[in-house]
Amino acid sequence: MAHLAPGGRQRSNPFATRHTRPGAVPPLDRTGDPLDVGAVLLALERHRLVSIVGPHGTGKSTLLAALAERLAMEHQPAEMVRLRRRRDALRLLAACRRAEADSTLLVDGWERLGWPWSFFATAIARLRGWRMVVTSHRTTGMPVAARTTGTLPLLTAIVARLPAHDGQITGVDLADAFTRHGGNLRDALGDLYDRYEMRTRRS
Repeated sequence: MAHLAPGGRQRSNPFATRHTRPGAVPPLDRTGDPLDVGAVLLALERHRLVSIVGPHGTGKSTLLAALAERLAMEHQPAEMVRLRRRRDALRLLAACRRAEADSTLLVDGWERLGWPWSFFATAIARLRGWRMVVTSHRTTGMPVAARTTGTLPLLTAIVARLPAHDGQITGVDLADAFTRHGGNLRDALGDLYDRYEMRTRRS
């Protein structure tokens, strides 16, 4: 939702999805510093099939989006598949059919595949010689290239990279939203969206 800023111009909620979705903010580590995407690529080159593991809303999809961007910059064939339910396994199989030689499959939400789809996808990737990076909330049996975790310094660093919130959100708000949502940064940002909306309406 947009609000009028001083002077009559429109201002949008800095916590809107377009500012916080995966890829909109670069991947950061638990301290809020830039995360080394190159280290994940090195693990991928070494092991071919790797995982990014961490709880809900801690930056796994953001890191996967950054990997996709880096591979595109290096002109390496890659395809992203986001799994939201088990029947999305068909989307992954379609991506496997389209994949070029030496492709990289980036699979977001690996745990939603379940057995036997995860077994088949892994077997096909190994048979065809593809590389694959998956995100999961738990270990997958693949080498772990990166672990993500939600921290208050990370949330603070993300908010600092968003459009200005005109003082409507304080450090107390950040700490409260972080604690309220148990370290889930995606939900914490949604909470801050609601707080910003409420306060800008009042003002």
